[in-house]
Amino acid sequence: MFDALRNRFRFTCPDHDVEVERPLSSFRQIARLAGPTHPPSYRVVYACSACGGEHAGLVSEYALDCAAIAPPVDEAGTFLNLVTGRHEPVAGELADLAERQLRKGNWPWTFFCACEHDVRPGYPSRLRLIAPAAGSDLVGVAVSCATCGEVSVNIVSQRHLDQPFFHDPVLRYVERPLPPGADIVARFRHELWSGRFDDERNRFAA
Repeated sequence: MFDALRNRFRFTCPDHDVEVERPLSSFRQIARLAGPTHPPSYRVVYACSACGGEHAGLVSEYALDCAAIAPPVDEAGTFLNLVTGRHEPVAGELADLAERQLRKGNWPWTFFCACEHDVRPGYPSRLRLIAPAAGSDLVGVAVSCATCGEVSVNIVSQRHLDQPFFHDPVLRYVERPLPPGADIVARFRHELWSGRFDDERNRFAA
């Protein structure tokens, strides 16, 4: 389901019946499914590289938020250690890297919360909508703050989403959160293309 070395989610294109590997920035919608909370699951809509369309898939919360930095040992595979000449598990190396970064106060993902007027740690499962900018590596995201729960609109680079612990030096955001109860898709598109964006230097950058 997830390739920890390449940070890619694996799906099957229903039109061509082939496996595709897609980064987080290729997702378009993420919604938690009603039902069991342990473990929670999410319905995602992703842009397919095989047919050019959009398809729905199921992803666990663990795969979204943890697999990129601490994958299960039996799913992560191995890498060739050039020092020892042996194939060694990837999971331990990624977990060690994540621990060192977290001790420095560097979170895997960050977003700007318009309600709290601050940069906050974020998680992929908190993303609601993702929209790419034509002819650019920028993407607009509607993200629910892990602290207050309000939904903010940010513009970030694809790398900001796809590479844990990499942060854009400056986050662009709409100065107010999306109003509760609003049609989030329509409001997101309106705010995204309104051009009313402020800049915030990302204080979580390493």
